Amino acid sequence: MDNNEKDLVLREQESSLDVQTIDLSGDIPSLKDAKELPVDLCGNYWSPVNPGEFKKVIFLDIKPQKVLSQSTGELIDLDCVMFAEQNENGDLTTTMNGSVRLVGALQPYFEDGIIKKGTMLKITYMGRKKNKTNANSSDNWSIKPLRINLPDVG
Repeated sequence: MDNNEKDLVLREQESSLDVQTIDLSGDIPSLKDAKELPVDLCGNYWSPVNPGEFKKVIFLDIKPQKVLSQSTGELIDLDCVMFAEQNENGDLTTTMNGSVRLVGALQPYFEDGIIKKGTMLKITYMGRKKNKTNANSSDNWSIKPLRINLPDVG
């Protein structure tokens, strides 16, 4: 294994979303030398404005999140797509979106196991599209799987 492959394996281990826990009923280890993972768990809600805006993301999950209702201002449970996104430093941040059309497009692929945690996607906001059945309009999306060439590790 050359140095680039070792760096890639190390980076993959460092970028793991497996969060470590400790047993609080025993001796608590010192956090002084604890290593910070390059993952920010403070999720950001993505609300694209302009058609053509996109994100290259890593799919994490679809699950309900507490969000403010745009119509009532109250907290509601909204099914949201959860993604990890790399910043300029290569660290991961979590991003979510609760567009009914986006969640609805991904849900069957997720349930069938075609899209799972770790699937890389390019999500593009295509603008709003008028509904055929009522006077409302809905977000329109493009979802394309991504592929990168990773060296075989082993």
